[in-house]
Amino acid sequence: MKDLEVISKTGKISNSDERVFNFFSDLRNLSKLIPPDVNDWTATESNCSFTIKGQRMSLVVIDRDPFKTIKITGDDGSPYNFFLWIQLKSLSAYETAVRLVVRAQLNMIMRTAVKKPLQQGLDQLVDYMKMLPY
Repeated sequence: MKDLEVISKTGKISNSDERVFNFFSDLRNLSKLIPPDVNDWTATESNCSFTIKGQRMSLVVIDRDPFKTIKITGDDGSPYNFFLWIQLKSLSAYETAVRLVVRAQLNMIMRTAVKKPLQQGLDQLVDYMKMLPY
């Protein structure tokens, strides 16, 4: 299977790279971002699990490069093999660039079906990240 790679647009967050990194590197903070169609949310600093559209998902932070990158993947029980990178770059003391990257191993039919919605979702998430009170 070929990997699907989707890269979000780059956004600018009006906060320091340290504060943005600290917020997203603790998955418990994501509870503030959960949409109403997500159920059974539980989280620790490095793991979270939830149910969406009847499907149970679990995420785990596998790497943190302070103030630069957070790497997340599904746990062993995940129905998909994927990775999510949150990439940060300090632009000034109170401005940080953010970009999201998803890589997933999907068959050709799934790649075709999810590429556009995933691109739109990542771009919307970047827009939402700009509005958060860190």
